[in-house]
Amino acid sequence: MTDDVMCWLSDLEGDLRAKRDRSEDLDELFQLSFTEVGEVLEKVSWCLAKMAQNKLQDMRIYDILMSMLSVQDDDVKENIAWGLGELAGTGIGSLDALNALKRMLDSEVSTLRSSAAWAVGRYHHRLHLSDSESFTKLEALLNDCSELVRKSARFAIDDE
Repeated sequence: MTDDVMCWLSDLEGDLRAKRDRSEDLDELFQLSFTEVGEVLEKVSWCLAKMAQNKLQDMRIYDILMSMLSVQDDDVKENIAWGLGELAGTGIGSLDALNALKRMLDSEVSTLRSSAAWAVGRYHHRLHLSDSESFTKLEALLNDCSELVRKSARFAIDDE
């Protein structure tokens, strides 16, 4: 089964890279989001984030990403942050998502901190959702050891 699922996800990924509409597959992605197979979860979260980047304005993407927040895999969390940030560009987001992104700012993994900082910036710039805690955390990230994290934090703080 996992081989069939991975093959299907690879086909889906290719179509999404080509910007094809695969919104009819959201229900299947939702079902797969309950698996415990890390590789599947990573692909599912990537596909959801790519759908958001392709400007598919669908609350189901948001709902699935939010339901995956308990997954402990850093690559999945990075994709969730990316997806939530992209959804903010289409006008979809909430304070619950912003709070989840703020928690990701504390990650030990620099790429996750960077993605979360960028997404918090999208919430600030596109949805006008922010709070003093996120600005405090972002200001601290301006001194991060990772240049990518520093740039993402600067983007998030600066006005567009």
